[in-house]
Amino acid sequence: MLETIKKLDRKTLVLLGCMILIPILLILFLVIIKGCTGGVSYEKYEKNMISAAEKYFKDNDLLPKEESQTATVELSQLITDKYIKDTSKKLDDDTCSGKVTVRMNGSSIEENNGGYLNYTVDLSCDDYKTPTLKSLIMSDLATEDSGLYKQGDYYIFKGDDVDNYVEFYGVIYRILNMDKDGIIKLVKVERESTSQTWDTKYNIDTKSSTGINLYKDSSIRKKLLNYYNTNKKLREAKKKIVLYDICVDAISENDISIELKSTCENYLENQPITLINTTDYASASLDKNCTSIVSRSCRNYNYLKSTGLYSWTFVSVAENSYQVYYLTNGIIKSQDANEYGEYNIVIYIDGLELVEKGTGKAKNPYIIKK
Repeated sequence: MLETIKKLDRKTLVLLGCMILIPILLILFLVIIKGCTGGVSYEKYEKNMISAAEKYFKDNDLLPKEESQTATVELSQLITDKYIKDTSKKLDDDTCSGKVTVRMNGSSIEENNGGYLNYTVDLSCDDYKTPTLKSLIMSDLATEDSGLYKQGDYYIFKGDDVDNYVEFYGVIYRILNMDKDGIIKLVKVERESTSQTWDTKYNIDTKSSTGINLYKDSSIRKKLLNYYNTNKKLREAKKKIVLYDICVDAISENDISIELKSTCENYLENQPITLINTTDYASASLDKNCTSIVSRSCRNYNYLKSTGLYSWTFVSVAENSYQVYYLTNGIIKSQDANEYGEYNIVIYIDGLELVEKGTGKAKNPYIIKK
């Protein structure tokens, strides 16, 4: 009887051992098989896409050679030309599509340093989407209350409670808007430490040094370009800063439009850094009575008012040659160009920049991957 129990115990132990050992061996087998077949994560595949695109652009002499030039290759092309393996083999996912874009950035206006090639990747599968800044902010468009709104050719953050904080090379910005090409406009939250006159040239109309309200030739623009060329953090960020054409049409104090213009008579091309526009502030309000850029109602339901923004704009007053619009305490007013005022810098980046982490909140901003 005792011998029978011992035999039974041995059989039980063997059975239990098999029950434990077989699943472990199966898991090890699957890991080995996946390793042999070259399976990778989505993030690793995105890095492989960039490496493949670098070789593709070089082999086909397609790399941008001038500032702001771009080149794009679809994932399907990289697969067809055997620069990268199909997603069904590497990811076990046949639902994916994507592209890699390279842009020439970083050749400053004053000091041409040759520029940098900035690669951005966009991979889209049924169960995965590259966490780009564009995809994250557009995941939930608003139709009421605070949020991101579609307005003409732009997507604009409106309201007093919006999650649009971005950390870019250690500096905190807020997203103002995104255009139809996916270029995102950022305004630095912290004002510059010293006040600055907009311009102090002698003006023949006033017969004094009240300044001339032409942004192209203004002293504040020269100050901004010098900042762009010499600031350490911006110098590191030039790889990702996109040059942008800004509309420098003068605006009448009686102009009721608060919408970003789709037409322009006077463009200042390829600007790496600038100031806010009058419509940037007014269009951020959700108040239905905000119908003019100088309306006091525009300070209501407006996150830019809640951040205490005091800033020169780059917009000239149309009625004279010496005044410029200035934002103070939630009100846009005209001010002589030779007066001193604070300012917040504005830059542009590609919406396809990768986000390392963050939700866009003040305490958890989107962090752009360097």
